[in-house]
Amino acid sequence: MALKTSVKELKAKEISKVEEISWNISNRIREFGNASMYGGFCLAYVAYVSLKNKITDINQLKEYVELTFSPERVSFIKENIGNLWNVAIEISEEYSEAALLATVLWWQLQGNRFMGECETPQSVIKLANEILQISNDKVADFCSGIGSFLVSAIEKSPESQFYGTEIVRDVKEVSAIRTELISDRVKIEQKSVLNIKDNLMFDKIFCDYPWGIKAKDSIGSNEALQAIYDEIPEVQKVAAGDWIFIINVMNHLNKNGKAVISVSNGVTWNGGNNTIIREKFIKQGFVEAVIALPQNLYLNTGIACSLLVLSRNNKNIRMIDATEMVSVGRRQNILSDENISEIVELLNTDDKNSRLVSIEEVAENEYVLNPSRYLQQETVVKNGVLFETVIKNITRGAQIKASVLDEIVSDKPTNMQYLMLANLQDGIISDELPYLKGIDSKYEKYCIKNGSLVISKNASPVKMAIASVQEGNKILANGNLYVIELDEDKINPYFLKAYLESENGKAALSRVAVGATLLNLPVEGLKKVIIPLPDLESQKKIADQYYAKLSEIKELKYKLEKATEELEHIYTEEK
Repeated sequence: MALKTSVKELKAKEISKVEEISWNISNRIREFGNASMYGGFCLAYVAYVSLKNKITDINQLKEYVELTFSPERVSFIKENIGNLWNVAIEISEEYSEAALLATVLWWQLQGNRFMGECETPQSVIKLANEILQISNDKVADFCSGIGSFLVSAIEKSPESQFYGTEIVRDVKEVSAIRTELISDRVKIEQKSVLNIKDNLMFDKIFCDYPWGIKAKDSIGSNEALQAIYDEIPEVQKVAAGDWIFIINVMNHLNKNGKAVISVSNGVTWNGGNNTIIREKFIKQGFVEAVIALPQNLYLNTGIACSLLVLSRNNKNIRMIDATEMVSVGRRQNILSDENISEIVELLNTDDKNSRLVSIEEVAENEYVLNPSRYLQQETVVKNGVLFETVIKNITRGAQIKASVLDEIVSDKPTNMQYLMLANLQDGIISDELPYLKGIDSKYEKYCIKNGSLVISKNASPVKMAIASVQEGNKILANGNLYVIELDEDKINPYFLKAYLESENGKAALSRVAVGATLLNLPVEGLKKVIIPLPDLESQKKIADQYYAKLSEIKELKYKLEKATEELEHIYTEEK
């Protein structure tokens, strides 16, 4: 259908009224006990239909809806407005046609982000549109949700052809209702994105898929999944289905096309088979840019995400760190117009937050696509070597269930103890470690050797200590810790700790840290940290100074504890 005014003009004139109208409608249906997620939206839509077609009779309105719309649409409307048809007519008499249309188009519907029903933030949509530069293109939104991107894209380029696919019926109906009200050049299908016809290709694709969904959980036919597994077999070996969605986008992108995909940050750095998948994907030249976005952009998840910009024949990858480019909104963070302009400009500009990285450099960094890995300034380390050259063995501590640990903890002192992250304070291992009745033979390999470096898996902040284990005793490390046995013929443990706790050492560790909400130190990343390795005599001078200060801290802590305890006994009753 053709609008009398453009979507852009409608938005400019009417969007300021949407929040008030949607609030009024929501309050009204709550009075009738309607708790449907889409009740208010459907009521606004039926009110618009009533007003546009000059229908003022309830029975005529019901008949019009049943005769005009598909059975799926009719069912969706009836389920969500119940017996409130008269309320729809009342609403149609209170607002203008343009105001009701704007309300249907921009009503803020919020669902479950991890079930695919959440509205993509408008600022993320605006950024994606600026990157894609849609103009007379064949445009698709894979996992189109409630149609927010497509509405925005139609506003940007009404002459383009639009396609959307959404697997959830009610969500698909919302997107179909919205888009067909403003364009006759759009098609929305209810199906998995994996079941799109193989020959259906697009110039521009946007995809905000449900993060973390399991590969096996109804995201496509067995044949569609198998086709992707045949393409990159490692995809079948990872639990999450993220790469299935990403690969599927590339399979439907035209030769000169461009795509933008919103991904959780784990996609950019997860190890194991994910590394192999990224390697194959990157070597095919599919990754044009990675943009790390701020936290809390999505309403019901605070985790940070990134945008993957995909195209073909890329020899380099633009890395952009936009994590600090954020404006604080009322309920969530947003990207302001200024933030968006700055990010778009960085796609073609080198500065402290943007850098063009060669595929060879990405390969040297285990194919990690986390922009912070490439944008932090690395300090030149004198006599520098890879950390792994002084490591005899590195292992993560034992992952023991709390119920099992409760059974083996001893109330009496034994020669076996358990080290947890909380027992590392101020670079020192507490003297008050829990005692154990015994250590199962399968956990023996997680016991700490004397002189080992114990370092937290969690990098916010990094905690570390040098273990002192008396002969005949055993200390079992917790799964939140790495235990690193050092080659003391090459490196003094206290020299190493002194460096890692220095400003340069902390920066080196932060460069390899990865994570979405909590930063972690991956084993492979730790091994690649550059550390100084002067001669042992030079190391010993620094190590001795460090150990002396550490001993001083221990003594001061003891004096503080003793003085604090004595405070309780200063006051005595007069006799």
